[in-house]
Amino acid sequence: MTADPGGPADRRAGSHSGDRIADSPAGTPQTDWAGRCRLLESALADKEATLREMQHRAKNSLQLVISLLRLQHHRISDPTARAAYDQTMHRVEVLAILYRQVHETRSETQVDLPRYLREVCETAVLNAADTLRPAQVQVQVDAQALTTSLYSAMPLGLIVNELVSQGLTHAYPTDGWLKVSLESLTDGTARLTVSDNGRALPTGFDTEADAAAMLVEALATQLGADLDIRHGTGTTVSLTLKL
Repeated sequence: MTADPGGPADRRAGSHSGDRIADSPAGTPQTDWAGRCRLLESALADKEATLREMQHRAKNSLQLVISLLRLQHHRISDPTARAAYDQTMHRVEVLAILYRQVHETRSETQVDLPRYLREVCETAVLNAADTLRPAQVQVQVDAQALTTSLYSAMPLGLIVNELVSQGLTHAYPTDGWLKVSLESLTDGTARLTVSDNGRALPTGFDTEADAAAMLVEALATQLGADLDIRHGTGTTVSLTLKL
């Protein structure tokens, strides 16, 4: 006697077979989600690699620009023209420092502000060492461990470079000091302060008459920062901003 193909035994077997098919991982929402995650991770890795390559090229391009500017520097005989030329070269150096540090840390978009601001200040002092420092000026950097995006660090570095460079060009009554500080505030903002005991900026901070002052004001506006300038025995410039 043959078994009925549609009998209970076959139905039970079919039921178990169906259960095994249903339990198979292929095509389930879980495996679809895992596949999507792998695709997204792969796409993200590709984009990060592309970003690192672009930053590496930017770093190399800026170094090339600086080298070309230095070659031309000695051909400029007019002191005023040479000073303006050097200012431009020093600003490019600030950008080159930024891209080099980002490339070295492989952080893609986040910048270690204490490290960046210290090197900006050290470079400004070196650039001023031969011709711009009539007196010994001690430059101190006191920055909390804060990070920010590449595009916020760029104007911050340029602002610090302008203020420190300006501070080093003015006479001090005695050996002077210049301090750069960065601190986190309780309301979620940060404050950058550059202060000195000389005349780092002309009284009134006339942004129409001074190119460096105009640049500082424009960069502060770009950052959405509140700019405050105070004069006393020296000059204190503060920027309050969101990082």
